[in-house]
This record gives sequence, C-alpha cells and structure tokens, in this order.
Amino acid sequence: MNKYFIYCRKSSEDEDRQILSIDAQLSELNAIAQGNGMNVVETFTESKSAKGPGRKVFNDMIRRIERGEANAILSWKLDRIARNFDDGGKIIGLLQRGVIQEIRTFEKTYLPSDNVLMIAVELGMANQYVRDLSTNIRRGIREKIRRGIYSSKAPLGYVNDPKTRTIEPHPEFFPKMKRIMGLFATGEYSLTAIQKEIAKAGIVGNLSKKPLPLSSIGNLLRNPFYYGVFLYKGEIHQGIHAPMISKKTFDDVQGSLVKVGKPRKHKGNKGFEYLNFATCGSCGYCITGERHIKKSGRRYHYYRCTHKNKKVHCEGRDFITEAKFAEEVKRNVELVVIPDDWKEKFLVRIERWETEVSVEKQAKIDKTKAELALLKVKIDRINTAFTDGSIDLTEFKEIKNPMVIQKTDLEQQIALLEKSKLNRLEPLKTFIFEANRAKTLVSENNGVEMKSFLKKVGSNRLLSAQTLTVTFKKPFDLLAQTTVAANLAASENERNSIWWRRRELNPRPKSTCQPRLHAYSG
Repeated sequence: MNKYFIYCRKSSEDEDRQILSIDAQLSELNAIAQGNGMNVVETFTESKSAKGPGRKVFNDMIRRIERGEANAILSWKLDRIARNFDDGGKIIGLLQRGVIQEIRTFEKTYLPSDNVLMIAVELGMANQYVRDLSTNIRRGIREKIRRGIYSSKAPLGYVNDPKTRTIEPHPEFFPKMKRIMGLFATGEYSLTAIQKEIAKAGIVGNLSKKPLPLSSIGNLLRNPFYYGVFLYKGEIHQGIHAPMISKKTFDDVQGSLVKVGKPRKHKGNKGFEYLNFATCGSCGYCITGERHIKKSGRRYHYYRCTHKNKKVHCEGRDFITEAKFAEEVKRNVELVVIPDDWKEKFLVRIERWETEVSVEKQAKIDKTKAELALLKVKIDRINTAFTDGSIDLTEFKEIKNPMVIQKTDLEQQIALLEKSKLNRLEPLKTFIFEANRAKTLVSENNGVEMKSFLKKVGSNRLLSAQTLTVTFKKPFDLLAQTTVAANLAASENERNSIWWRRRELNPRPKSTCQPRLHAYSG
C-alpha cells in the first residue's frame, strides 16, 4: 500500500491569486484521501512561489521521500508541486525510478509507467505560463509608469481607485496632510510636534491604530510623490496624480528635515580605555581618568575615584595605571575561562543528558497519547449511550463536557511536547562556549573584548586599592569559584575532582546567593 505525502502550496504572486487557498486544497485533498482509503503519512503546506528552485518545505519533502518515508504524493494539481524545470526534473526522475510510485491530483493520476513526455509537457506549460504572465505584468507596470500612473500603494493622503486604476486624493486625509506639510515647511516644527499634529488629525497606523512613529513620518516627508512626481527603480517620473504641495514647499520640507536632524555631539571616552567601566569600592562613585604628560613628552593614563560623594567619605585615594588596570581586567576574565579539554568533556556529558531528556520526553508523549486514546473510547461510549436513549440530555452533558475539556488539554500537552526542544540544556551549552571563548580573548590579550565580556557576565565592577572586583552573574560565579579552587588544588586528581563536582554543570543548579565574588587566581 502506498504511503502518501499531501503537498499544498499557495503563492502570493499575481499568477496564483485565483488558485484555491491552502485550507481549501487541504479540505479537498483530505476528502480524496478518505474516499480512496489512502494512507497519508504527513501533510506539507507552503506559501512560496514555485517559479524558481529553493523551496524549503518542498526540498524537505523530497529528501524524506528519498529516505523512504513515503512513496506517493497527493496534490491539488501538478503545477502546485513544481513550476520550474529543476524541481520538475527531480519529480520526473523519482517517478521514473519508482521512488515515487504515484502522484495523485484531483483530476489525474501519474504513474512510473506513464509517458514521461506528457508529464514534462504539463510542467513545461506551467513554467511557460508563469514566465509569460510575469513578462506581461512587468510590461503592464512599465506602461503605467510611462503614462504617469504610480503602480504601488498610494501614500498617506491619497487612495487607490479600483475603478480607474489610478491614485486619487483621499477625501478626508488629503487636506489634513497638505496643512501638516505646510506647517513643517515653515521650519518651526520638530518631528515630534508634527507627530502630534498628525495624531490630532486622526491619522494613525492601519494595524496598530497608534500614532505614526517618527521614522515613518520622516519617510513620508521625503516622498517626492507629494509634489507630483514618483520614483521607480531609482528614476523620477512625472505623475498624472494631483500634487499636494509645490516643489518649493517640498524643498522647504527637506530643509526642515536637515535642520531638525542634525546629529548631536556625544562625549566619547577621550582616549581613556576604561572610562565609565568601574566604580569606587569605597564610596560607589565613578572612576575617572587623568592624563599626565612627562617632560619627555610621554603620556600616562591614571584612574581614580571622582570623590564627588558628599554623604560618604571616600577612603580610596590610590591611583592605578592603565597597564595595571588592564592586568586586573585580564585576571578577572581568567577566573571564568573553561579550557579546551574541559569544554569537550562537558559537551560529551551534555550530549548524554540530551539523550536522556529525549527518551524521557518520548515516554511522556506515549503515556499522554495512551490516556487520550482511552478518553476517546469513553467519549464514544457516552455518544452511543445518548443516541441509544440510555441517558438523557442533561446527564449526557454532565458526563461528556468534562471529558471534552480533558481531551483538549491532553491534545495540547501532546502538541507542546512534540514541538518542544531541549531548551533546558541550550543555556548550559551557550555558557560553556562563551566561557571557552574567553580563553581566546585572554590568549590574544584583547583588552576591548575582555572589557565587553566582563560587562556581559558580571556586574558591580568595583575598584579598590588597585584591585578590580567583579560580581559574576550565574553560572559564571560558580565557574569562578571552581577556577580558584582548582588553582589551589594540591594535585591533578584533586583538580579534576573539583572541576567535575562543581554545580555549574548541573542543568538544574540549586539557587544560591552570591553577593560578591573576589578571588585571586593564585
């Protein structure tokens, strides 16, 4: 008995707008499958044009057919499967070799013994239809452009007229947008003010029903359509639509956009690598930088507390050089490094855990499906009892309604379990790769990246007595503890034991409070 894959495709392209929707195709094909007793293995749906190769769902279906999961295809029409010679050639080849035993459509059946020339002709006709139609559509668009008709959606203030196929002024928004354009052209309004004016005029987003964002307003004000022309493929064309504003007003609008869009000057780090990176361990205020120039002309950067906390007396009077600061950053990164050999060991263990989780998940699915099957039998019995007149309507509802709710719950549980991935272990794998990448940053002595890494994995970067202290986030805090303990171990065996028993490799670590971690690496 053949095993069928149902394949439904709907394209958003113009040539497919009259074809049945995916839901309609599914309904018809399922009726055909039921009526003929077909064994349907799986259903594939796709919303993508078949003019060219590269459909993800189609390619996945073909790979699974080649693996022997099915040997027949049920589709609405042959052109739903392929409309290009690359995909069509695959289908014909699989049919000729007998890998596909049957292609069934609503009107015809294709078998390996059929004349392959006729199948190729049908696919060729579908391909040529698309090519011809695409050419005709592009020719029609070019003709509209030559006549000065904008071929896309009308911008705000205008409306597409379906009768004349032209763009006409919107009866309500055209005068409002014209007034707003004139206001902005004066140069006395900011984009935020214009945003408020547009909102007052009742112009909001079509879907969100909220005021237009500033980026959209900026794009509107830059559109040359409003003074009577439009852009098509980078070329300006004269339009036949009624202009909203004059060219001079449009130029004034562009000048106002430049005026309100001047970039602000932002203060940089002034050449200090570790400015705005740490705070004082004594008073909690920012660490600032100082530049000293020796008589020889050499420049030195130092870092110290700003001493601006008026409520707390700061005990931190030490300066730290930029070189020493860099060493402290590197030392803290070294606390949360996983070496290459331990990365491989940990990944092997995670792989074993993933296998265990997969088996556990499948067991839950099987158990839930068994409960669902038993519940369906009970519901069928209740339905039979009601139709036979053994129970009245009130008793029928009281018994069946809770069962239906339970059935829906079980079906949702099964769907959730089947779609779920091993999300619990993914954060752990990400953590191991990040900690191993830190080793590369240390070996390359990449100060900028090490600083960014510490910002990501730690907080409360405190500088006190020329020592940088970082409060590492979980699970990096446990990794730092492991590194310190392993560095203090007396033997290799003890070091290995410490690496294995630390909790950062437990996928369900116990909740621990780690207010601050500061440990020297040796």
